[in-house]
Amino acid sequence: MLNLKQLETFYWAAKLGSFTAAADRLSSTQSTVSMRIHDLERDFGIELFDRSQRTARVTAKGRELLKYAEELLNL
Repeated sequence: MLNLKQLETFYWAAKLGSFTAAADRLSSTQSTVSMRIHDLERDFGIELFDRSQRTARVTAKGRELLKYAEELLNL
């Protein structure tokens, strides 16, 4: 089940380009960010980040979700 913390965490990880930067922004830990993203990916059944390189890059499906996340968080 989607929760706002997961969505906010995904938003900042995508916008800032790293899980560590998102953790800093959210006053959280990198492992908490990773867990929230993983749970979100599991709940949606899609990969939001491509982790095949050294950095996690937002996938096409992740970019789609980012648009909606931004709209929702701005409300």
